[in-house]
Amino acid sequence: MLRTAITDWPQSSRHSPPSHSQSAARRRYFCVESIARDRCTYLLPIRRAAFDEAETRGLADYFHVLREAGCDVIVIDGSPQAVFRSHGRCWAGVCRHEAVARHFGFLNDKVNGILTGIALASTEDIILADDDIRYEPAQIQEICDRLQAHEVVRPQNFLRPLPWWAAMEAGRMLINRAVLRTADYPGTCAFRREAACRAGYYDGDVLFDNEEMIRHFAAEGLTIDYANDLFVRKNAPPFRKWLEQRPRQAYEDFPLRAKTAIFGSILPVALCFQLVSGRRAMAAYIAAVAMIAAGLAMRGRNKGKARKYFRAFAILCAPLWVLERATSTYWALGWRVFRGGYPFGDRVLRKGVGRDWFVGRPANCLSNPKGGLESRARSARRAQRSVLSAV
Repeated sequence: MLRTAITDWPQSSRHSPPSHSQSAARRRYFCVESIARDRCTYLLPIRRAAFDEAETRGLADYFHVLREAGCDVIVIDGSPQAVFRSHGRCWAGVCRHEAVARHFGFLNDKVNGILTGIALASTEDIILADDDIRYEPAQIQEICDRLQAHEVVRPQNFLRPLPWWAAMEAGRMLINRAVLRTADYPGTCAFRREAACRAGYYDGDVLFDNEEMIRHFAAEGLTIDYANDLFVRKNAPPFRKWLEQRPRQAYEDFPLRAKTAIFGSILPVALCFQLVSGRRAMAAYIAAVAMIAAGLAMRGRNKGKARKYFRAFAILCAPLWVLERATSTYWALGWRVFRGGYPFGDRVLRKGVGRDWFVGRPANCLSNPKGGLESRARSARRAQRSVLSAV
């Protein structure tokens, strides 16, 4: 049955998002029979252009921790064959190491890996995480407990260690925590497999696939626990990787026009103050922007349990993140104008987010499954159908 579930999946997954008739057909192929509930599946999609022995052995140690916590670890590896084989040798016995099923044809190959892993999962509860996420055993248990009451759990991340560039990223997390109802965008979530099957495909041709999945689940009416005070550690990226992510994160925001306009206007407005009113006016404007950024970060740190996981130093770095994002917006614009998109793996993706980003707003599916959730879900699905029929 498992082989059938993978090989019989409809082939035309390249188009995003699929029509409702296609989605209904795909849902029938999304599930396999006889799902065990005695443990959870930890699903890790990964792709590396070159083999890094230290990183690979570090992940192997982490997989041991996950196995002891009761996880069936599945690694879906989209790396080149030589790297894939090297990974397989290091991870033998600590995880199920599988290749991406090429029946999926989304431009974002990470999404293809996620869908492959869901089809291979042997349990009902699935924890999906990026390769830099590090769960503690107690957090695995808490996630599984929360999945008894909700179909999706969306925790938060904090960064360790904290070099200066990671402190800037922590400042971004705190600002999001201050201004967004559902706090920051994590690199992990958990969901019931049956619920994911019922929801069907999400748009896999976007850069910001993590939150696109959550918004799709919301649009389909799944009950979501926005666990804003459940913090899971995220390893700080090396400086080179962090630098590569700057224009990508700005590019992902392009469909969010107001946000992009705000960051895109910071530098031109500063220049206008300089030309019209002189340096003092420009300095006052920059100071005001910095104070607003630091104030928002402080507010985010004071919400819930964030103070326990975010150092005060991150507040001081929040203005630096605002400056970085203001600059990276133009860097990303250059990619859009001259390349038509932003590279992800060996492909160039044009879309930062998809339709579900707007249809599946968090207000459509709050953490409390009572109090009109079903009516909000029906409204979300009707809105989604209206959008798709108009395209």
